[in-house]
Amino acid sequence: MANDNDQIIRPIFPNQVQTVANPAEEAYNLQLLSALEACWLEIPEMRPNIKRLKAIVNANLKSTGSGSLVDQMMKMMEDYTANLELLVKERTQLLEEAQQQADRLLKNMLPSTIADDLKAGRPVPPQLYTNSTVLFSDIRGFSRMAANSTPYQVVAFLNDMFSGFDAIIAKHDAFKVETIGHTYMVVSGVPRENGNLHVQHIADIALKMRTFVSNFKVGHRPEEIIMVRIGFHSGSVAAGVVGLAAPRYCLFGDTVNMASRMESTGLANKIQISESSFNLLKCFFQQFIAVERGKVEIKGKGECTTYFLDGKDQYTTQTNIMQQRKK
Repeated sequence: MANDNDQIIRPIFPNQVQTVANPAEEAYNLQLLSALEACWLEIPEMRPNIKRLKAIVNANLKSTGSGSLVDQMMKMMEDYTANLELLVKERTQLLEEAQQQADRLLKNMLPSTIADDLKAGRPVPPQLYTNSTVLFSDIRGFSRMAANSTPYQVVAFLNDMFSGFDAIIAKHDAFKVETIGHTYMVVSGVPRENGNLHVQHIADIALKMRTFVSNFKVGHRPEEIIMVRIGFHSGSVAAGVVGLAAPRYCLFGDTVNMASRMESTGLANKIQISESSFNLLKCFFQQFIAVERGKVEIKGKGECTTYFLDGKDQYTTQTNIMQQRKK
């Protein structure tokens, strides 16, 4: 033993080496432990050389069916490679799932064709669309209800309401442009042009939205009666992607303003439409029933004739479907 004042040149190891308590493991490792102890001998000449150690290791490996040291190393490399391949497969699957989720989110923010162009690095220049219909909807009495509800309840209500609207739009050739608070904006004919079908799709969407709201129950206020104002207008719009970090597909033009006025000057549970939309429905889609409201003061436009969309003539609808099938 070294004294406290002695300088320690090399660490002092205990004279005895603790062996494994398991008898089976002790028998298996006895020769290796003896060789290891021999490597610690004080006299270098008494230590086994590298050839002797290699022979001992190989003999133990062969006795356990593991092969030579090289075979054991190869097996370890194979196990490591297999584990690495499994890990890469799992990470690749997670990456693919994350990519799919990102694609879904992007296509909720942008039309699918625009999203595909942006992902491919293709430029998306703004474009003018001459035939389109823009719809706005607004929940009447929302501010009063929100004042008597918690933030969580308000968000849950809007999520349930707008999820129902999204499901309706998914069945038509239309795109949800945005939601601002409790206002919901939809367009058809943009960015994929569809002739005059844009007004038919928006009219169908408006009627289905009104029906959905009439049957909607507020989770935290089941006795609350929800009413919605809906308005739409047909005309030309300019559309394009605005923003880089958070791109949004935006619409510009007088058609957007007029559609917003159709909603804001409308009545609860009524669908107010402009004269241009009415003329398109009257000319191409007679199954829709609309009645004249009369002159309405529109900001920036003066007095304009507007109409209320009341529903659809089921007989005319079925006749049109049969005629289309014959064609």
